[in-house]
Amino acid sequence: MLVKNEGQLVSLEGILNEHVDLQVVESAILDAAKSAGGGAVSLDLSKVSRANSSGLLQWLRMTKRIKNPLNYVRTPVWLVEQFNMIDEFFDGHISVESVYAHFYCPDTDTSETHLLKLGVEVPIQDQYKTFHLKMSSSDGKELEPDFDERSYFHFIARHLSKTVSGT
Repeated sequence: MLVKNEGQLVSLEGILNEHVDLQVVESAILDAAKSAGGGAVSLDLSKVSRANSSGLLQWLRMTKRIKNPLNYVRTPVWLVEQFNMIDEFFDGHISVESVYAHFYCPDTDTSETHLLKLGVEVPIQDQYKTFHLKMSSSDGKELEPDFDERSYFHFIARHLSKTVSGT
């Protein structure tokens, strides 16, 4: 796995599995924590294509060891799905700033992926039963979520006080 440390941002690229040396990742996060001066370290996993159960387990163990606040940015769809299944992602000082989501355009029969900022495009709510996300393509065509909003944003409702950066 490729690890980039850019000040308070740690970006990862590759596959999160049992072969990844998370000591390197942890070291990069701890270095970024020094740059952050006690503030949150941002984690960008948008270029991590997937993870298996062994990689996720190792990841969760690593994040529990880190005492510095962690803030997920540009969170990929596969990781949002894991947020909704595994409560342990939110142990400690964890926040989420932004997530990717898939959309479908019925006018053009195409799909698009958009970055959504929590607290901006996606309001912070204690439930999403009646929430409907409205998005448009770059050419102004209406997009439909290619996911169930109630399920996809459930982690926000479940971990309300921990999901938005700065709360």
